Amino acid sequence: MNLLILSTTLKNILVLLQDEKNKIYTRILTENKSGNYLAKAIKEVVEESKTNIKNIDEFGIDIGPGSFTGIRVAISTLQGLLIDNPEKEVYTFFSSDVLYRSVVNNNHDLKKKKLTVLKRARENAAYASIYEDGKRIFGPQMVFEDFLINSMNNCILINEEAEYFKNKYKLENEVFYSNIEEESLIAETLKGKRVKIKNLEPLYLQKPLAVENLERRKTK
Repeated sequence: MNLLILSTTLKNILVLLQDEKNKIYTRILTENKSGNYLAKAIKEVVEESKTNIKNIDEFGIDIGPGSFTGIRVAISTLQGLLIDNPEKEVYTFFSSDVLYRSVVNNNHDLKKKKLTVLKRARENAAYASIYEDGKRIFGPQMVFEDFLINSMNNCILINEEAEYFKNKYKLENEVFYSNIEEESLIAETLKGKRVKIKNLEPLYLQKPLAVENLERRKTK
């Protein structure tokens, strides 16, 4: 089986192709506006693997939580690749699950502990996912100051972006870092929900500011 995975909500944009012999080809994009080069990166891994798009059996895509712009670029790119096959089902997954799995795979003693992946949504809000005993027990969900201060007792924080909230709210939680493992990315992709490419959408967690402000005024 040839598998192509796109992830645009982690620290770097990642394109991964695993061929039928389980050999892995990757491109990591770190430049500003690297989403502009996503199609080129796909072309490069396909050519390096000596296959073509028509021979790729399965596709996976990171639908969040994270930058809507990055997710939309990835979705548009994938829909363009499969424009002649709108009923094709693709795997969808959460980038927070990949971060968690990458951490516990390298640190087995952490699997029994309570871990929280935090990603910045905006200055005073985070996308949070909480895990315990190898399972996600909360999220992904957008959370604010009260949750960050009061609802993560005894949690180990995962992700570089968690450092921002630790410093901002003077949290005492330990912060743990890990590189993304290719094996973890593939495993979480194949566990993901399958969606027809024509119905593919980002994970929507963040309401527009105008909507939030209106709701706050109504509750006063």
